[in-house]
Amino acid sequence: MTNRRLLFPDKQKAFLVSLAVLLFFLAALALVYQQVDTRARVDAARRADAIIVLGSAVWQGERASPSLYARTQHALALYRAGYAPALILCGGLGGNPPSEAEMMRRILASAGVPADALILEDQSHSTEESLANAKALMNARGWRRVLIVSDPFHLLRAETIARDLGMDAYGSGASDSPTYTAPSLHFWYTARESLALVWYYATRVVGEPGWLYAILKGKI
Repeated sequence: MTNRRLLFPDKQKAFLVSLAVLLFFLAALALVYQQVDTRARVDAARRADAIIVLGSAVWQGERASPSLYARTQHALALYRAGYAPALILCGGLGGNPPSEAEMMRRILASAGVPADALILEDQSHSTEESLANAKALMNARGWRRVLIVSDPFHLLRAETIARDLGMDAYGSGASDSPTYTAPSLHFWYTARESLALVWYYATRVVGEPGWLYAILKGKI
C-alpha cells in the first residue's frame, strides 16, 4: 500500500504533463487552422509564367471528381483572362484511370485550350512531389513566377512548399469547389490541411520518416 501511494504522485505528474502537451498541441493546431482558413479567403491571382493546377481524385468511369473539375475550371478562367500562357497539370494515376493530369488535359482541350499550352506532370502522388516536378519543368523553360490553383484550404501549404523550392509562387483558389463550400467538408479539409502543414513544418526540422511517408503518400 505504501509503495502504491508513493507512486501515485509520479503518475499524477505524468498525466498532468501529458495533458499540458496535448493542450499545447491543440492550441497550436487551432492557430494553424485559423491561418489556413484566413489564407483560403484571399485570391492572390497575378500574372505569371505558368499556372500550376494541383490534382485531385479521378472517379470511376473516367470522371473528374467535383474538386478536380472545379480546380480545372478555375484554371481555365485564369488562362482565358490572360494570367499566364501555359498550364502545368499535376497529378499521377490514383485509384481510377486516367491520371489526374490527363483528366485535366481532356477537360481543357475540350474547352479549346491549345495542346502547346498544356504541360503534363503525371508522376506525382503528393503536393510536394507535384510542386517539385513542376519546378523542374519550369526550370527547363526558364520560368520562375507561378500561379498555383487548388482548393482554397490547400493554398497556404502549396505556397509554402513552392516558395521553399525557390518559386515565386502565388495561390488562387477554386472557391466554388464542393469540398470548400459545403460546411462539413470545409471544416474537415481545413483541419486535415492544418495537420498536413504541421507535418510539413515538423519534417523540415527533424526529417521525414520514410516508413511514415510511405503510409501518407498520396494522402497529403
